[in-house]
Amino acid sequence: MNALLLAVMLAQTPGAEMSVAQTPPAFRLHVGGQLGLPILLGVGATGTFHVAGKPRFDVDLWWEPSGFLQSYSVGGAWRPADRFFFVGARLRLMQFQPPWTKGFNGANDNHFGASLETGVRLRVGPSDKGVIHVALSGTYLPTQSINLRWLIGLTAGFSWAVWER
Repeated sequence: MNALLLAVMLAQTPGAEMSVAQTPPAFRLHVGGQLGLPILLGVGATGTFHVAGKPRFDVDLWWEPSGFLQSYSVGGAWRPADRFFFVGARLRLMQFQPPWTKGFNGANDNHFGASLETGVRLRVGPSDKGVIHVALSGTYLPTQSINLRWLIGLTAGFSWAVWER
């Protein structure tokens, strides 16, 4: 009873405020862009699952449009020790020629590939809502062309949290 009375008196005292501890989000959705090689640019979204306030797993969707080597991909990553370093895998629909160009042939230009990737995702900005990422990947494409069977990629980008829960 005395504790309740003390809390009511403190609440009525001018300048006294009760602090409410913010709980970290369990999920955060980022939207952003990236630059890289051999695919020059991309736009996408990344969902990060947090455990005890630290990022543990990422899932993402990327569209990397280009006049050559266009890609649609879905990926998943794990962050060992809940830190900035990640390792993951990616499935790609690689198009050696985009559908809107003359001479596109879906049977010859569309190829599914699988990638392994590693890199860093650094949280920056207010409330860690920004993410700078750098990734190195190796993609295997089972194609007829020996020159395009293995692609080594390097990407760097930035994304911003647009929704969290």
